[in-house]
Amino acid sequence: MSGNTNSEQGHVVKTLRPYHVWALGVGIVLVGEYMGWNFTVAKGGVLGSLFALLVAGTMFVMVSLCASELGSSTKLAGGPYDWARLFVGPGAAALVGLAVYMEFIALEAADAIVVASIAQAVFPDLQTFPVTLLIIAFLTFMNYRGVVAALNLNFALTFTALIAIIAFFFANITGFAGTWHPEYLISGAMPNGFIGIFAALQFGPWFYLGIEGAAMCAEECKHPTRAVPLGQQAGMITLLLGSGMTLYVCSGMIPAAELGSSVYPLFEAATATGSKFLIAALGIGTLFTCLASANGTVCDASRSWFALSRDKFLTNWFADVHPRYSTPYRAVIFTMPIAIAFAFSGFLDQVITFSIISGLICYVMIPFSLIRFRKLFPEHTQKVRPFVGPLQPIIAYFTIFLAIVIMSTLNWGYSYNLVFGLLFYVIAYFYFSWRYKSIEITHDWGEDLGWPEPIHRR
Repeated sequence: MSGNTNSEQGHVVKTLRPYHVWALGVGIVLVGEYMGWNFTVAKGGVLGSLFALLVAGTMFVMVSLCASELGSSTKLAGGPYDWARLFVGPGAAALVGLAVYMEFIALEAADAIVVASIAQAVFPDLQTFPVTLLIIAFLTFMNYRGVVAALNLNFALTFTALIAIIAFFFANITGFAGTWHPEYLISGAMPNGFIGIFAALQFGPWFYLGIEGAAMCAEECKHPTRAVPLGQQAGMITLLLGSGMTLYVCSGMIPAAELGSSVYPLFEAATATGSKFLIAALGIGTLFTCLASANGTVCDASRSWFALSRDKFLTNWFADVHPRYSTPYRAVIFTMPIAIAFAFSGFLDQVITFSIISGLICYVMIPFSLIRFRKLFPEHTQKVRPFVGPLQPIIAYFTIFLAIVIMSTLNWGYSYNLVFGLLFYVIAYFYFSWRYKSIEITHDWGEDLGWPEPIHRR
């Protein structure tokens, strides 16, 4: 397919393999092991953090299974947006598309804030906001030039950051990393009682937030029916192991009161060891994982914006594909001013909270889309459903329940954020529903997928 044809038809090239899917999913999320997760300790202590890790991990395993089945079946760039469009309805689809966009843009801003904070810690004369601008601009340019180059960069950065966590963990359990303090676990077990343990759930998703983004590159995969499930599940296993190692190491190296307020907890834990090698490794790991996460979020957010534009919920101007680089370049460029607006606040926990609220809306709609998908197409044909997740739709219903429970815990400390976030998405839903009446969707499920008619139309 020529570059001009891509531009005219709004299609992207199919070049990605399973390790790209793994790199996109883990690259976006691994930053959650380097920063942000420790706010669970501030709320519920070490026990609260462990509880949040396990509950959120359970939810994200199930989200990952739902996303794998939907992504490998539809093979479309919009991810949760396209799944809701095909199986739920246009208003819900546009709402999910916006939620995905805001989730990843806020995550990009949080990553940039942390990188700028590290840069200032190393070079005290630097100011954080100009560094933040530079990082966002560089990663926007990388995604403008092409998804393969951007995700190859993600693979290298993510792999390096993951190796740093593994090295730190084994150095710790072998005694090379200095003294691990079990008394920190006891003194900081549950400083706010049982309510604190439950409240810690509000930041639990940060361990894994964004893993569903691995399925959003399905339209650009060479063999999406294999690449999406394999890359997605491998990514989820990686994150579960990484989060367990991170919590173990950090909770025994830093007192809970300090751990709960740290901007970069793994780096501070490495600093506590006094080992120059570990300090350098975790400093580089923190930097690399923030860059990889921000890089992946630009990729996914732009694809969601591209899908909304292609269906005319937004101006069609954003739906153009670059004639040379075959990227949705206008949608990529538009991520930059929104990320800068989030980063301008400088409040890491506030930015993270909005990203979590947006993500939880997606984690309600993704399993609901799967429930609708299975009702419309109950036959387990290879053409319609090349990957079949286990125990469905029970898993999908339980995922919705957990997402609503976790969202409710934001009432402790972030009630205004929760009210504002929900109000924002309610207004967006009514706006998109109104706009849908005056537009014509450019493609339906039959044109996209070549499937038989769904069961209710036969």
